Amino acid sequence: MSIVGQEFWIVAVGCAKGQESAVKKDQLLSQLKKFPHLKGSPVVLQEPCKFDVPDGEKSLLFGSFDNLIRLTDDLAKADSQVDSILHRLERQYVELEPKARFIVKSQRKDLPVLDYLGSWSWDEAKYPKSRSIPDMLTYAMSTVNHIDEEARNKTAQFNDFKTQMSNLAKKDAANLAGRDLIDVLTPDKVKADGSPDDDFISTEHLVTIPVILPRGGEDEFLKMYESMQENIVPRSARQFKGIEDKDGNTLWRVVMFRSAVEGFKKACREKRFTVRDFEYSKDGYHKLEQQRKTVEESVKRQKDLVHGLYQASWSDVFVAWMHIKAMRIFVESVLRFGMPPAFASFILSPKGDVAAARKVLAEHLGKQAGALSNSMSDGADGDDEFFPYVSLSFTPFAMNREKAS
Repeated sequence: MSIVGQEFWIVAVGCAKGQESAVKKDQLLSQLKKFPHLKGSPVVLQEPCKFDVPDGEKSLLFGSFDNLIRLTDDLAKADSQVDSILHRLERQYVELEPKARFIVKSQRKDLPVLDYLGSWSWDEAKYPKSRSIPDMLTYAMSTVNHIDEEARNKTAQFNDFKTQMSNLAKKDAANLAGRDLIDVLTPDKVKADGSPDDDFISTEHLVTIPVILPRGGEDEFLKMYESMQENIVPRSARQFKGIEDKDGNTLWRVVMFRSAVEGFKKACREKRFTVRDFEYSKDGYHKLEQQRKTVEESVKRQKDLVHGLYQASWSDVFVAWMHIKAMRIFVESVLRFGMPPAFASFILSPKGDVAAARKVLAEHLGKQAGALSNSMSDGADGDDEFFPYVSLSFTPFAMNREKAS
């Protein structure tokens, strides 16, 4: 079983206040761990864990009751937006690196995702509780949107370099007609020592035209090329040795006056000989090779840059997402279970029958919630089903990836 596509639940229920709170939370967790339907597979959370949302004397600040009502909608919208950004970063990272490893960097620790979720606690350094929930939400969304914009910009730059490299790359077509002649007529294939016998002659009046001949078409071409147009240099047809495609097509050249070029092309088309527009330049070839090398190095640098960027960005957005989840749990719990804030919250990922797991939670946490459980679920589970406890669901990963060797 893979963590990809696996759903996680964060649930919360009101509990004892004051000094008894910590003891009661531990008791609830111990009880939840006993139920088989709440256990996960070895590759996800194997059993329910604490999701330590601040409450009691260390609870989050929110202001008035009206603020809580507004925060319900604001947090839900932010949750959805961050979800979308996180999974876009995931997709970009996996497309770049099929064996991508997702590590959460938080509170001076580098943790695998499951370890982070299973030991989650509020990051006081990044989200000081002296700030109100609206202020922390504004900060979180500002951070996430900045990360998203930077990732988009770097991705666009990387794609531009890849496009340049693709445009400059050798065309590995199967036949000569589809290949760029600058990669076919390379300096080692072309005689160019400045003598009258050079393969390519180019003067004010003379020009050299490459022609692709089909298998078996050489004799016909050699008999007629001089008469296909006026001002063809006699006996100028010459084959480039060692250049032949899989279909047996060969590459030749013919020297002629510039005034004869268009008429020669037309005559060749009528006889199904393929004329290619090409001017040989040794310097041009070496400049292209250097340009390719430069762009290839740029692509590699950009790839390394966005690789690290995707890793760090995904981690930072995931941390922000979990804190937004925690803020939602806090707000929903206060609205449902009252003041002062006193609730127990847990994270789990049941591996089996979802309905059975929900039933266990309803029966066990419902008793704890008692008469305070008088509202509907928050809608995060995709419907209006009633749960006698606060519940948020989320799916960290959506993209399959290759196993690291």
